[in-house]
Amino acid sequence: MSLTVHACIPQIISLFPCLSDISEQDWSIKGIEVLEISPNFVFHEGQFLEHAVMLLEGTVRMYKISSSGREITLYRINGGECCPLMTSSILGESEYEASACIEKPCRALLIPVSTFRDWMDKYRNFRQFMFKSFANRIIIMSNLLDSIHFKSIRGRIAEYLIQSADGSGNVMITHDRLSIELGTAREVISRTLKMLEKDELILLSRGKISIIDHKALEHYLES
Repeated sequence: MSLTVHACIPQIISLFPCLSDISEQDWSIKGIEVLEISPNFVFHEGQFLEHAVMLLEGTVRMYKISSSGREITLYRINGGECCPLMTSSILGESEYEASACIEKPCRALLIPVSTFRDWMDKYRNFRQFMFKSFANRIIIMSNLLDSIHFKSIRGRIAEYLIQSADGSGNVMITHDRLSIELGTAREVISRTLKMLEKDELILLSRGKISIIDHKALEHYLES
C-alpha cells in the first residue's frame, strides 16, 4: 500500500462508503494510487481503460463528438461519483464510449481494471454502488434524449439558464459553450438568445447571460 493511498483512505471511505469493506490486503494491491489531475486534461473516446477512476475532488465533463464534429455534454462527474460508461467499458472489455475533460482540478482514486473486476465479484456493497450509479446515469441520459428530441431550443435554453443561474440570475457562459452544452449549432443558440432578449426575458453581455424575467422564462420549460 502506498503512503499516498494510505493517507487518503479516510477521505476515500467518507466519499465512497461502499469501499469500507475493502480489506487491508486488497488495499495493498500493486497499481492502486491517488492521482492529482490538472484542468483541461482530456481522455478521448475509443480508448481502452487501464484503471477504474473514482473521483474524490473536482469536476469532469463527459461529452460526445458526432461524425460531423458537433459536440454535446452528456453529464458531469463530481467528487464522490464515478462514470457508469467506465464500468460498462471495463466489465464489457470494450472501448470507452465518451470523452472526458477535467474542468476543475481533480484528485482521483485509480484502481487497475483487473482489481476493479475482482472487487466487483468479491464485495457486494461495492458492486451495488456501481450498478446503482449506472442506473442513475441511465435516467439522466434518458432525460437528455427526451430534451433533445421533444423540447424546443427555447425550452432547452430556458431550462439550462434557470438551472445554472447564480443568486443574482446570472449565467457566466459564452454562446459557443452553450452550444456545446446543448449540442446544437452556435448560430441557433445566438439567434434564439437574441429573440429572448428582444422579448425582455434575458440580457446579453460578453460572456454572461442575465435572467430578467424568471417567471416568463419558466413558461418555455414545457415547450
